Amino acid sequence: MAKLHLANGIKPIQNEEHGEDSLIKIRNQRQATLQGDFTSVTAVLPKVRIEGIRVEDSAKEPKIIDESIPSVLADTAVTLRLFGDGLTENTAIAFTHEVGDYGDPCKFINKGEYMVIKDSLTPRSALVEITAPSPIQGSKLYICAKNIKTNLVKDEEKYIHQGQENFKILATHNTLLPLWATLTLILICLIFSALFSGLNLGLMSLDRTELKIISNTGTEQERKYARAIMPVRDHGNYLLCSILLGNVAVNSTFTILLDELTSGLFAVIFSTLAIVLLGEITPQAICSRHGLMVGARSIMITKAVMALTAPLAFPISKLLDYFLGEEIGSVYNRERLKELVKVTTDVNDLDKDEVNIISGALELRKKTVSDVMTKLEDVFMLPITSVLDFETMSEIVRSGYSRIPVYEGTRGNIVTVLFIKDLAFVDPDDNTPLRTLCQYYQNPCNFVFEDVTLDVMFKQFKEGHKGHMAFVHRINNEGEGDPFYETIGLVTLEDVIEEMIQAEIVDETDVFLDNRSKRRRNRPANKLQDLAAFAERHEHQRIHISPQLTLATFQFLSTSVEAFRPDTVSETVLRRLLRQDVIHHIKLKGKTKKDPSTYVYHQGKPVDYFVLILEGRVEVTVGRENLVFEAGPFTYFGVQALTQNVGVAESPTPSAMGSLQNINMDSMLRHTFVPDYSVRAITDTFYLTVKRSLYLAAKRATLMEKGAMSKGATNEQFDTEVDKLLQAVDEDISISGEHKTPSRQVSPNPSVVPASPIARVSFSAPRSSPEPRNGHYRQDEQEKLLKSP
Repeated sequence: MAKLHLANGIKPIQNEEHGEDSLIKIRNQRQATLQGDFTSVTAVLPKVRIEGIRVEDSAKEPKIIDESIPSVLADTAVTLRLFGDGLTENTAIAFTHEVGDYGDPCKFINKGEYMVIKDSLTPRSALVEITAPSPIQGSKLYICAKNIKTNLVKDEEKYIHQGQENFKILATHNTLLPLWATLTLILICLIFSALFSGLNLGLMSLDRTELKIISNTGTEQERKYARAIMPVRDHGNYLLCSILLGNVAVNSTFTILLDELTSGLFAVIFSTLAIVLLGEITPQAICSRHGLMVGARSIMITKAVMALTAPLAFPISKLLDYFLGEEIGSVYNRERLKELVKVTTDVNDLDKDEVNIISGALELRKKTVSDVMTKLEDVFMLPITSVLDFETMSEIVRSGYSRIPVYEGTRGNIVTVLFIKDLAFVDPDDNTPLRTLCQYYQNPCNFVFEDVTLDVMFKQFKEGHKGHMAFVHRINNEGEGDPFYETIGLVTLEDVIEEMIQAEIVDETDVFLDNRSKRRRNRPANKLQDLAAFAERHEHQRIHISPQLTLATFQFLSTSVEAFRPDTVSETVLRRLLRQDVIHHIKLKGKTKKDPSTYVYHQGKPVDYFVLILEGRVEVTVGRENLVFEAGPFTYFGVQALTQNVGVAESPTPSAMGSLQNINMDSMLRHTFVPDYSVRAITDTFYLTVKRSLYLAAKRATLMEKGAMSKGATNEQFDTEVDKLLQAVDEDISISGEHKTPSRQVSPNPSVVPASPIARVSFSAPRSSPEPRNGHYRQDEQEKLLKSP
């Protein structure tokens, strides 16, 4: 065997069929080829024998089919490495579906011939770039090869079949679906991936408890959505398994379909971004806010998925129900519910008071009566030995409480409770013992232990069997003696409700804002708080009346008599005026009708004092016709004696009214009020008289008080000065002898006499008084009045 090394890198070949002459001819042929004379080539190239193939590179990863045959995607570029002998730069290959042995001529060659890549040639292998043909009769392709004589000559008859061994076979396959169908399925898978991801968050976040709340309290649209979701949501684990199985299935399908269209790396990156952005983040962000709406509108799709995945999802859900238990929804204890209300205050529609009420109601079970009770030393109480006189009842009214504990001996020994309503039929003048009243009503006491919680206490108060106030006691086992019950405070329904609403309840009679802190109310003093002042007795009063009658007189004058209204005579000054010696008493025993001492007013005789009948009855005789009628308590006469200014040239200007100058001028004028009626007592009578000078002093004191108050003075600082002023005027009246009781007469208007004991009788001006002309008195009448004694 001869060996020949050809130029241009052609490997030596062995030729058993030719001798030395043949080798010379081949050498001459190669030289002729190098010289470009293609027509002179007469030598025959060696046969190609391919011993195996390998897919070196492909657009899509090749598959391995039966018996380790590589299969590449049809119509894609593939680089094959051929292994064998006789491979040259002029080697060409083609493919056929016909089965044959090595050396057979190839028939029915597929379209496409491919040359060896020149730079890839090695002694035993070479690379060929092909376009994988589509499978026609089958997926297997057999190789046909030849060495062409020139690159201009292509003779199909000379392709030699390379055999049917598996390592010489290449297979091709087509895509599963057409391109348009693949793109459509990719889009559908992406949509379902987004839907399942959103439903997983939206539906599973709506637990059964929340759906029940929405179906009962939501808007009409929300109730409709909740009712549609509830039957599906009741099977929580089954729904979860179905959604997750569907989500995994569409994501896997999406990745496979995308991989068919692109390379592996691009498919992984693109599918990851698409699933994360479009299939996870976006739908979950939407369903976290609108999960109820999305879940309700896609409920039919959800039911279809549950039906499709039932063979696998239903058994798994039953296993989850068995091992994990049935889903019961969100459950909040007391602390969590209170905190939930507080932390959502900024986004819910609850105001601060509502939040406090909810929080307070949830804390009732944690607090005991000892936390809210009023300590015993701060409780207003009365001993059972008290007498219900005016002073005691004034103290009860001033306290502002409607239920008063009553104790016997020590303050801890509480025996009963006094209700303010029990005093409705009690006359302070009777001086009724408190023990008698308590024995009559027998109001029971309710005792509770200090560790009783407020919810239990509230339940007892609601039932009302033991009242709305309870006394708190505890067992005292200190010392060597036997244990005993010790009362330490009291608790009321108001205390429990205040803890419930987290705010203080202040009614119109409360003195304190909070009984525990003893913070007083910031409000004007109530007139009823000074009732005890009416019970004080004064040495310069010769005749005393009951405190309640004094209080009634004060209330009547300040509200029903224009001359004593608060804007003219302040309430402070009026109370002190009533302390003066202004009360008179007429006794009829042993006196006749004509006795002058029985008269309050005499007809036709001038007077300068005002009269208010307090007790008893009087007979009023009016005018020349001697019309007679009777009047009772709280009928007043002679207002003109206090307010009528006779001799004033003209009416004072509004700015001068109420001024100190106007009062001084008023006091210098001589008054000529002459009543045209007589007032005579027909029973024992108590009546009040207010001299004009005392009244003017009261008006002057009122002006002084207003000035002092405007400069920041207090009532206590001013009281002494007022008392001195009024007392001095009263003493001057007594010394001058004007305080005797002359026949006192006033002119009533003989109209209808009210039957009420506090009825007011109005009177006309005296007929003998000079009448003004156009609002002015004549100058001569004025001078006579000023000069008269």
